[in-house]
Amino acid sequence: MEINRRQAIASAAAASAYASAVTEQLLAEETPEFKLNYILASCMYGYQNVWEIIPEIARTGATAIDLWPRIHGSQREQLEEIGEQTFTSVIKRWGVQLGCITQYKLGPFALQDEMRLAKRLGCKTIVTGARGPRGLTGQDLKNGIADFIEKMKPHLEIAEETGVTIAIENHANNLMESYDSLKWFHELTPSKNLQIALAPYHLEQDAERMADLIRQIGPSIAMFYAWQHGKGALESISLEDQRLQMPGRGELDFTPIVSALKEIRYQGWTEIFMHPGKRGTPIEDSVQGVTYEINRSRDYLARCLKESSESVPQKITSSGDKAKMNEGDESRQSIVKGEFNQLNPREAYVILNQGTEPPGPGGYTMTKDPGTYICRQCNAALYRSDDKFESHCGWPSFDDEIEDAVTRRPDPDGLRVEIICSNCNGHLGHVFQGAGFTQKNTRHCVNSISMRFIKKGDPVPPMIIKVKK
Repeated sequence: MEINRRQAIASAAAASAYASAVTEQLLAEETPEFKLNYILASCMYGYQNVWEIIPEIARTGATAIDLWPRIHGSQREQLEEIGEQTFTSVIKRWGVQLGCITQYKLGPFALQDEMRLAKRLGCKTIVTGARGPRGLTGQDLKNGIADFIEKMKPHLEIAEETGVTIAIENHANNLMESYDSLKWFHELTPSKNLQIALAPYHLEQDAERMADLIRQIGPSIAMFYAWQHGKGALESISLEDQRLQMPGRGELDFTPIVSALKEIRYQGWTEIFMHPGKRGTPIEDSVQGVTYEINRSRDYLARCLKESSESVPQKITSSGDKAKMNEGDESRQSIVKGEFNQLNPREAYVILNQGTEPPGPGGYTMTKDPGTYICRQCNAALYRSDDKFESHCGWPSFDDEIEDAVTRRPDPDGLRVEIICSNCNGHLGHVFQGAGFTQKNTRHCVNSISMRFIKKGDPVPPMIIKVKK
């Protein structure tokens, strides 16, 4: 029996959907349940004796301790007082480990002895801050991050020798203070021993933007602080207001954030954290009270994990396959959850049913204004006008796409390569190689009706992620 092209497409689509469903089921069966890998910050207990804090590690769901020095804590100094051998015997007795040493006081260029100490104690992570000019943006920011990393190279030799990861925390009024600084750091870092300690407290309090950041820089995160800004951490505010920094107490919704950590299968440390108004004081009056407060936040994060709905799968990059960030890309597209844009019959024919609009000078074929082309169905940014060129084929043509925005797959005709929106799977057109129109030797032949053009200077609408019911 003969079948027409539309039947063939429908059959191929059904087969693809079935294969995807089977794959998802197999992955669900083989992938272990995701859990956050908790570490306990010693400074949450102020200057309490370290041997009284160590028993609380297991009681907070953690497996390791992060030793903080003065002024935040005093447990790093206590290690010197009781000696390495005694400290090691205590943590072994309780079946836990030294997972991290925090050393802002030493800074990134004076950690040589600390890394050798960490190696002796089996500790794999040291957290510190960056050094460099503040308030940079654009190319200046990229150059500042690159210069800092260049200065770190001699220290990375010792980090690689000792097996220690130096995790740089993003901090206010610092070289590493913005979303873009973290993206550049992720792209430019040359070593797995130089990573990021991600502190939401020091970023704009936008949960969806933080989640998107995690998806982009995930392979470079060694420490995640479950910590929000609340009302700050000043002596002039009440203890109740100070505790708004704790997950589940302040306004920041951690559901998108832990959902993103789950998506990337995050394996680094998670530290429930806050700063008391006066550094060095415990966040509660008693050891038991501190542990209770930490567990309160841990229960909240567990609920966030449970309640986080499945979203459209994202491309997860490894440290060897980093998502690129373009110069001048000062702000990433925001994200909202909801229903996709409603399509009229002509739009649905092309976007949902792999149709093709008639060729000709209509639509965006002749558009030359600077701006961004976004998906008509979900608003995802797809192409920049800088990558558009005249191919005289009758459809808009681009020789490059925005990173991770477009997915290639075999066309049902068995001859061409189809391109679809990576977010909503809407049909865009086809991609061809070898025509020689530009130096990149690539031509994305895109239906105008699959896109919307946003002129430079106009706000780009947020990308819509559809919530599965």
